[in-house]
Amino acid sequence: MLEGQSGEVGKWAEEASARFGLLVVLLPQADWNNDLTPWPAGPIFKKGKSFGGGAKTYLQRLETVILSDIEAQMGLVNPERWIIGVSLSGLFAVWAAAASSLFTRIAAISGSFWYEGFTEWLEERPDMGGLKSAYLSLGNKEADTKNPHLKSIASQTESVVRILREKGVPTLFEWNDGSHFAPVVPRLEKALRALSQI
Repeated sequence: MLEGQSGEVGKWAEEASARFGLLVVLLPQADWNNDLTPWPAGPIFKKGKSFGGGAKTYLQRLETVILSDIEAQMGLVNPERWIIGVSLSGLFAVWAAAASSLFTRIAAISGSFWYEGFTEWLEERPDMGGLKSAYLSLGNKEADTKNPHLKSIASQTESVVRILREKGVPTLFEWNDGSHFAPVVPRLEKALRALSQI
């Protein structure tokens, strides 16, 4: 679930499928500000767009159309599904795991946990012990910003890690050198490797 990086990430997905013995699929592009956000929220930049809060609809489409079609084409029956998301899709990955039983392992790379009300919502969710593992990572320069929303990303991510662990989810958190999810392929590789080992 990545925006504008299909070539580089597509090549990685193909190679990772062979290396890890998994079917790694890039999900079709979502409407970034709508499909990946759990409820409506205002923009975080002066000229930015508002967030539509359409994650529930997108999750239903994933389950009933997108993933079911992929699994039918591949002849898969009741497969274990993992999801790795970056930025807003990292937020979506954690939200989807807390809102449904669709995924058994999740990873969020530079997850947008600054999203208004998200950590409070996650805290109130029931036990998530059925989730087998979670991996979260963050660039060590991501909080170096004047934007008050983005400035909280380190503390918000640490809160998400704590909440997942308290809810019984084996969770690994890792700092990376650099800023917001870049470079992305090495971080995807780390996430997939971690999910395979946790």
